Amino acid sequence: MFLYKDTTIKSAVHPVKEFQAVILAGRPRDWGGLDTLTDDTDAKRTSKLPKAALPVAGKPMIHYQLQWLEAARVQDILVLCPPNSRQEIAMQVDKYEEFSDLQIKVQVLQVPHGEGTADALRSAKDHIKLDFIVMTCDVITDLPPHHLIDLHRIHGPTVTTLLYDFQKLESAAERPCKKDEYAQYIGIEGAKGRLVYAKAQEDVGESLRMRAAMLRKFPRVRVHTSLRDAHVYIFKRWVLDVIAGNKSISSVRKDLLRYLVQCQYSKRAMKAEHIDELLAANPDPLQEAQLLSTTNSAGIEQFQRAESQSDDSHSPPNAATEPLKKATTSNGQQVVCAAVICRDSFCARANTVWAFGEINRQLAKNVPEKNPSGSEMRAKQTQFGPDSMIGEYSQIGERCSVKKTIIGKHCTIGKNVKIVNSVIMDYVVIEDQVKLDGCIISQHAKVLEKAQLKDCEVGPK
Repeated sequence: MFLYKDTTIKSAVHPVKEFQAVILAGRPRDWGGLDTLTDDTDAKRTSKLPKAALPVAGKPMIHYQLQWLEAARVQDILVLCPPNSRQEIAMQVDKYEEFSDLQIKVQVLQVPHGEGTADALRSAKDHIKLDFIVMTCDVITDLPPHHLIDLHRIHGPTVTTLLYDFQKLESAAERPCKKDEYAQYIGIEGAKGRLVYAKAQEDVGESLRMRAAMLRKFPRVRVHTSLRDAHVYIFKRWVLDVIAGNKSISSVRKDLLRYLVQCQYSKRAMKAEHIDELLAANPDPLQEAQLLSTTNSAGIEQFQRAESQSDDSHSPPNAATEPLKKATTSNGQQVVCAAVICRDSFCARANTVWAFGEINRQLAKNVPEKNPSGSEMRAKQTQFGPDSMIGEYSQIGERCSVKKTIIGKHCTIGKNVKIVNSVIMDYVVIEDQVKLDGCIISQHAKVLEKAQLKDCEVGPK
């Protein structure tokens, strides 16, 4: 499923600087929070272990995004993080670059603590010169990057977003009963795969309301309740100008994406932020070439009209050119939000403690050389399940049982310990006769003798 550095196929292809990438590796809630595991709170403003450095199946979480972007042949990557996390994240980035097959350039930039995702992009605007990929540090997927990037190359949408079905995440532990704050109503126009509706379920009352203008343009919309935003986007460069010009846009998912979706059917929304002017100033070369193609007489007529007059809204509609004119600017461009649903590959976000544990357990199944030698375990009369893994320099005592569990590096496990469905991070000490079921133990934590914990999160020491 997931490639490891010793099995990555090296390529002789020289990558072209087509996209830049931004990894959001911060604390704010909009970026996905794991406060109990990182000890990163607004009050302390310090982080013993940033979220991006949390171990997932033996690797720092941010290494998964870097690996995905490396497979996409992206050379220029920005990592945005709060000031207190910069040193640790930069160290993890340096470790990755040592083994990278490509000459990638990764720059770690600090942004003010507590900013939203769109606010962070606004602060890094001067560093982004090309169309750019945005992803959070908690998204983990083995979807081949070209499935997303090729669609953006061919069709040239304003934004291409990745969605996944959260119900497909295999569960070894019962899902929490509390309300899912990331639940959304996702509306997709079936014929062309356009994202035409996106709203948090907590913002919707007893009835789901849709604008008449949207339904006139997109009469057939399939609404999904199990899809989640993976926080992987590909944006046109001019979208940064929209973010810079409107400081009320704080979140990519809640503000920016919702606004771009509305611009697909509302000319008023486009003019409010001068998006029509931005589209005219940033023409799509492929679309202009199609309009001027000798095989597209309707396109030539439209291009000539756009050159002769900027607004042809009062002219009578023409059956041949009406599909091209619909919801477009004077030069034929329009705002398009494309959606890609990850169906056959693994995709999930470690944005909750429960999801973090489940992703660890699922990825551990694909880690090579994850178990200690069988002879060593038999000598100690210890059971170590094939669906578990243990990090380097960790020790397990006699007569222990470890099943569906990930144990980090430099851990010490006492005698007669039973652990099931749990994640044990680095430098953890578990004393004798402890029982853990469905727990996540943060680094440097210590579980005292004869403790019995079920479905608990133990924070850093």
